[in-house]
Amino acid sequence: MALVILSADAATESKVRTVSSRRLLVGVSALLAGALAGGFWLGYDYGRSDHSVEMVLVEPEIDGTDAQVVVEVPSAEPESRFLIGRVGELSGRLLRLEAEAILLAKRLGLKSDEDGEAAEESIDDAKGDGKPAEGGPMMPAIGEGLSSSEEAMAVVGSSLEMLEADLGRLAETLSTIDEMAAQQVVESMIYPSRQPVLGSRIGSRFGNRADPFNRRRAFHSGLDFPAPAGSPIYASAGGVVRYAGFRGEYGRQVEIDHGNGLITRYSHARRLHVRSGDVVTPGQHIADIGSSGRSTGPHLHFEVLKNGRFVDPEDYLREG
Repeated sequence: MALVILSADAATESKVRTVSSRRLLVGVSALLAGALAGGFWLGYDYGRSDHSVEMVLVEPEIDGTDAQVVVEVPSAEPESRFLIGRVGELSGRLLRLEAEAILLAKRLGLKSDEDGEAAEESIDDAKGDGKPAEGGPMMPAIGEGLSSSEEAMAVVGSSLEMLEADLGRLAETLSTIDEMAAQQVVESMIYPSRQPVLGSRIGSRFGNRADPFNRRRAFHSGLDFPAPAGSPIYASAGGVVRYAGFRGEYGRQVEIDHGNGLITRYSHARRLHVRSGDVVTPGQHIADIGSSGRSTGPHLHFEVLKNGRFVDPEDYLREG
């Protein structure tokens, strides 16, 4: 599936951004794998040449005696040591960024999307030729070092440039992921998915019912949560208080605007703890259970409106 991020402000505007989570993770993983492989190989290859090494090759002569051939590999020059150190430093940064990428991915809850899976399957089918899958960057074999320090310096310098470029791209990617995570947190804060009364069962659900006063068939625009008088009522999501006061048959009511056309109402309260214009946070204590207005006993009448129309609050509370 695709990851959809909604960004909303308290006024009215909202934006929708879609990001392919599989492509994001695959791209970051491939970038890290290539850069780390190159960095570690270069560090290993040139780290071995920090000191002079003598290799003794024993080859049998025709007369049965042994001849020893000694090959001395010169130690790395200061410039090489500096570049090798730089490779190690960049590799360390890559490891830290990889850890950050994993944490951010967990925060976002990224999962594979079906489109990405289908695309990968088609690519694998195109590459398959009956042989075991192989791949990876082309590097010199172990023991086959560079022919001269000049060539070593050139290769290490080129690798450093690539590592730094990869680090820059990865940092930008992580910054984007972090921004998306922050937007997701905001979206969660303004979504009315939290129980407004803790430990209470639903007494009367959304939809048609028999009116509790005259027993006639009538529409019930929200959910009723019976609870002892004085029990706390909590904001189901963060937002701005649009109304806080007495409103006819609703009794004492708090109305909160969450943006994106979402509004929640908390009615029949005995006491209100917020005023119009207040900014409330998710789970904030906003009122106390009462039986004001048209009510048969202490309870909360909880409503959710979407673009001015009543909707079933359970559809939102289930997601919490």
